[in-house]
Amino acid sequence: MRSISLHWTGRDYESVFPAYHFCVSRPDDVLVTYTHDLHENMRDVRLDPSLPYAAHTRARNAWSIGLSIAAMRGATPQDFGAYPLTEPQLDGLCQVAARLAAFYGIDVAAIRTHAEAAVDDDYFGAGGADVRWDIARLRPSPEPLVPDEARTTGDWFRNRIESFMARAR
Repeated sequence: MRSISLHWTGRDYESVFPAYHFCVSRPDDVLVTYTHDLHENMRDVRLDPSLPYAAHTRARNAWSIGLSIAAMRGATPQDFGAYPLTEPQLDGLCQVAARLAAFYGIDVAAIRTHAEAAVDDDYFGAGGADVRWDIARLRPSPEPLVPDEARTTGDWFRNRIESFMARAR
């Protein structure tokens, strides 16, 4: 594996999906669920997309691990709704990412949010069915969502993941 993509499901705290390899569910006493076989993404999935794989980040699924937090149903950048991201979920996601990065030798720089990929591939935002902003913001804000915020949030995740990796050494 070469990279890790971080997401949220856009559902409630219990719903997990096989579009990701692992889902972090429950808001407080988190549960990490293995939802899809990692081996199916250990290839260039574009060569035969009819074979099963975890389709978590448009055009970026080859050799990539998808991790997600079960949360954010009905969320907007201004209001995270009834299922906001929780600190235990964020820590759980970062711990799982740290362990997988260490195991597969994935550089922390290759761990990115779906929002960062969407910025790079020009489908970032909060409107319409095909745009993504997960995880561009950790707290709701009335301020407009901008690409730099996605990068700053990605940096927050990479720093947090790096701290978990340092503790494990």
